[in-house]
Amino acid sequence: MILGVDVGGTNIDIVAFEKDFSHVATYPTRDYVAKLDKLLNELVERYQAKAVGIGFAGWIRRGKIIKAPNIKLNDFKLKLDVPYVLDNDANCFALYASHVLGFKNLIGITIGTGIGSGIVVDGKVYRGEGLAGEIGHWFVGGNEICTCGGRGHLECYFGGWSFKKRSLNAIELVESGRIYELEDFEKLCICVANAVTLLDPEAVVFGGRIGSSLNERTLKERIYRYLMSEFRPEIKTLNDPLAVAKGACLMVMK
Repeated sequence: MILGVDVGGTNIDIVAFEKDFSHVATYPTRDYVAKLDKLLNELVERYQAKAVGIGFAGWIRRGKIIKAPNIKLNDFKLKLDVPYVLDNDANCFALYASHVLGFKNLIGITIGTGIGSGIVVDGKVYRGEGLAGEIGHWFVGGNEICTCGGRGHLECYFGGWSFKKRSLNAIELVESGRIYELEDFEKLCICVANAVTLLDPEAVVFGGRIGSSLNERTLKERIYRYLMSEFRPEIKTLNDPLAVAKGACLMVMK
């Protein structure tokens, strides 16, 4: 038995995995992040888990969290009674997307509170020196201040916290189709196209509360606008709100 945990900017999702995945619980991050280790130790005992995989919405280098733009890092601590693996949440998503969709080379992009991305090459997560794939913090122009402290990043214009800051409702934007009319959607598509040109993956897979709700056809048409004809990756959405937590389980088994 393995527990998988997704510590996102808004929610903490927990799954258990033995032969199949099962949803354990979902908690608001702001209320539970400071007592996550206590909660997980209780669940480890209850489920007799042998290990825990944790996907965290932050920048992780050599097993240490060095920045968490959308989570109060001072509240986060881990003292678990079993071995655990800690990795970036988008890396966990990308690994699960590779596993469930069968692509050995892909870019996984999560769009929820912020924007994360993970890279899978030959079936393995590529981390570089630890921070590879932070597409949400690519500079796209302007002087807007990002939650990471930088300016003009993609996240400043597209994603949950950016929409909320501008009094935009992400769900309404997606359901009405107005999200595709935003100039900020073009910024997203340009960044994705640039990442495709750099990495030449088989597929780009979108997930997260906002990302998984986007229309595949529209994403493909708009991303392809900025690609040379030699680059034609599959563009997919993975509508599984527990994908990061499931990917965290897979991290333990790698």
